[in-house]
Amino acid sequence: MNQARVKVVRSVDLAVTNLGAAQNFFTKVWNLDAVTEDRGIVYLRASGPFFHVLSLRAAPKSGLIRVTFHADSRAATDRIYEQISREGAPTDGAPRPLHSAGGGYGFGFRDPEGRNFAVVCEVADHADRGAQPDRPTKISHVNLNCRDNDVTFNFMVRALGFALSDQTRQFRFIRCNSDHHSLVLGFSNDVLLNHIAFEMPDLESVMRGIGRMRDHGHAVEWGPGRHGPGNNAFAYFCGPEELPLEYTAEMQQVDDSYRVRAPEEWTWPAGRLDQWGITAGPSARVKSAQAFFGFLNDGYRLDG
Repeated sequence: MNQARVKVVRSVDLAVTNLGAAQNFFTKVWNLDAVTEDRGIVYLRASGPFFHVLSLRAAPKSGLIRVTFHADSRAATDRIYEQISREGAPTDGAPRPLHSAGGGYGFGFRDPEGRNFAVVCEVADHADRGAQPDRPTKISHVNLNCRDNDVTFNFMVRALGFALSDQTRQFRFIRCNSDHHSLVLGFSNDVLLNHIAFEMPDLESVMRGIGRMRDHGHAVEWGPGRHGPGNNAFAYFCGPEELPLEYTAEMQQVDDSYRVRAPEEWTWPAGRLDQWGITAGPSARVKSAQAFFGFLNDGYRLDG
């Protein structure tokens, strides 16, 4: 039987210490829309069809609760559950109907480094609004710092069907669809969030997003620029409680004929960290933020 694979990052679920301030930022500044509030959890959508791309809840400590992947069907979800179980990863039980906002069918699990993930399907998604200027369309990718990159990478390939797109000295870029990457695995000394990237419709929207963020007092911490792996345009910011965020657009589209490039093939002239070289590199502030947010493992069930 062919390996089942997840299809895209659906959503990221966050805990924050000031729920009102975080909700205000993501709706009034970041340009997401509130969907509903259920049992103290606020659900926010982008312009794409997914029921939510971000959820927020109040907690004594800020951090990530989980990253959720989308699967095509119940059959695919069941097969992914079997693949994860064969790898020995802990789960919260077999796939089942879900009773949190949006419903669906799925299960939760932890990867070898203790991060919370989920795989779901059949969620009560919205009609796709299509690309809207200056509004995020979906989660583009999540970048994770890894203490044991090899173990995490091998798990993502075997259990979830990811494939390697490119590798640099600092990161592995892995894909589960035609986007060059949906996850990025950093070579690090910790197991923390590096950043969450939201896809914008085009470069114009990234630039307008920079202006909108500045209008609300949020400086650009790196960018605008264009990455090497993925060829995507970017701008980085620090959001609520120093959450590291990225607006990105124009992600390279690839297929299985794409040639993986090794670290020695990704080099830049002295003083440059991206193709454009407009700014020297990430600010000290965003570097600090990229080593702050961990996963919160206790007391958070997939069903809310």
